[in-house]
Parts: sequence; C-alpha cells; structure tokens
Amino acid sequence: MWEMIRGYLTFNRKERFGVLFLLIVITVLFVLPYFFRPPIGKPDISATEKMKEGIQKFESRETGSSSDAVKYNRNTDYDHSGSGETETEKNRTVPASLFYFDPNNLNATGWHKLGLSDRLTHTILNYIGKGGHFERPEDLKRFYGLHRSDYERLFPFVRISKSEQRIGQVQMIPLKSLTRSLYSKTDSSSGANYRSLLYPTKKYAFTDINQADSERWLQFPGIGAKLASRIVRYRESLGGFYSVEQVGETFGLPDSSFQKIKPYLQLGIFNLKRIDLNTSSKEILQSHPYIRWQIANGIIAYRLQHGGFQSVEELIQLAQVDSGKFRRLRPYLEVGVDKVR
Repeated sequence: MWEMIRGYLTFNRKERFGVLFLLIVITVLFVLPYFFRPPIGKPDISATEKMKEGIQKFESRETGSSSDAVKYNRNTDYDHSGSGETETEKNRTVPASLFYFDPNNLNATGWHKLGLSDRLTHTILNYIGKGGHFERPEDLKRFYGLHRSDYERLFPFVRISKSEQRIGQVQMIPLKSLTRSLYSKTDSSSGANYRSLLYPTKKYAFTDINQADSERWLQFPGIGAKLASRIVRYRESLGGFYSVEQVGETFGLPDSSFQKIKPYLQLGIFNLKRIDLNTSSKEILQSHPYIRWQIANGIIAYRLQHGGFQSVEELIQLAQVDSGKFRRLRPYLEVGVDKVR
C-alpha cells in the first residue's frame, strides 16, 4: 500500500525537468508586463484650458446669482440646491421689494413684488387654494423652485397670524394624541369616560362550565367552533369539571383568552364520573387525561402485588404519583363502594 502511494508522490528525471520548465514560463509571464508598459503621453494642454474656463464660468455664475439682491426676473425659477437659475424671459425684470407678509393671505401681486416668478407664484397659490396652510416660516422651503437665497431673503419678513397657526396645529395633531386626549376627558353630563363611550365593554352571559354546550362556548371572544368542541370533549374525558381553572387546561386555549372569559365562568352543582381503582381496566385508566399510561401501569402493578387498593389514599404510594398529581386525581377516584366525598 505504501509503495503504491509513494509511486504517485515521486517524479522521474523527465518529470522534474518538465515541472521546472513550467515554473520558469509562469515566472516570465508574470514579470513580462512590467517591462512593456505603454508610455505615458503628454497632457492635452487645450483640454486642460477648456476645463479651467468651465470652472471659472461656473464660479462666476454662482457669484452673480448670490449677489443679485436688487432685481429678480419674475419668470425665473430656482432650484433648492443653489446651482443656478434658468431664465425664461431675460428682457423682463421687476424690482424686488421686501415687506412683512402673511403667506396664507398674500395674493399674486404681492408674491411678484417679493421677486418670485409667475410659475412659483402659481404653485404657491394653487397649494393654498387646495386647502394648504403655512404654519411656520420654514414651510417656504417645501416649494421646489424657490432659490436658497430667496428663502433667506424672505424668511425674516414672514408673519403668520395666530389664527392660521392654530388651524395648522389642529390639523397636525397625531391621531394617537387626539385619541389619548379623548380618553383623559370625561363627559360633563354623565361623568362617564370617553373610552367607555367610544369602546363600550361587551358583557357575556354567565356560564355553568359543566352544563354549557359548544354553542354556549361560542359566545366568548377568541373561542371558535373547533376550540368550543375541544373544551366539551376535554370535560367529558375528565368526567366533569370540579374547578373553573380546569377550563384553562384545554389544549389550544390561550391563557389570555381564558383570563378574559374567566369572570363569566361558574361552577354549579356537578356530579363527577369516577374511576374504581380495583375494577377499572387498563384502557379505562389510560383514557383519563390525569392518569395516562405511566400511572395506569403503576395502578395495575400495585393491584397485582397487593391484591387491590384498600383506600384511594394508597395511590400516593406509587412512584409515579406525587402529592400534586394525587390532589388533581382524587375527585375522580373511588375504591369499591367507598365513594370519595
């Protein structure tokens, strides 16, 4: 075995020369590009000059647009980025004048006097006409086309009336805050809380857990047809409920749903179906939810070893039954004619 593996790991003279030649070729191909790089040409002087001229024009246009504080083209729109202006009518300019104004009540003539273009004026008036409101001076920034310099120029002169501010504040109250405020108030006539008026608590009929059928269980929230049938079947497999808490043991019934319906559950007069420890078969014992197969096997083994149970209390001697399980089981057990009370 070792000789066969060694044959794959060794090379003869011809193979060693082949590997060496292959390594030399790879090294040459790897190093060769460093000796044949294309020469770097001289920079294009004309292209460089054109780029410099473009930069100078851009900077001069920026300076001109920011320093022009006397005349504004009425038909000129600006963008928010401050990158420049697009003139629609170069031959018509209107001297801009500054005055205190309320943007919610200003007409088109007033916006023109402030130096805004026809298009931007139409946009603002259309916004107000559709029910929009300026709540604070900063709302001017929301309009696309208003130059940054125009905003900074007009901002100190904005005066919004208190009535408009109150309208805007009412419109901007979040629904959650409004609902919370309603809950905290009470009706002056009845003294009832608004929460109870808006969401009255639904009341359900009191139900005897040992007499209720599937239809009766359907009245409660969170209990559908399948869960209602499961509660009834669980009650029958137990032999009846002796505590309201046993309803919460039903498979698939969330504890949250059980806590909601618990105040409406009642325990009337009940007659539990009991199991005789000495005569019940293994199948009957295993069918009870509190016994199952482990305890059932222990009961059968105890009967064979001791000849039967003398009292129900002997069940606690089984290794499978602790005090907690015994307390749950005892109401369902009996020995002969000795009925458990």
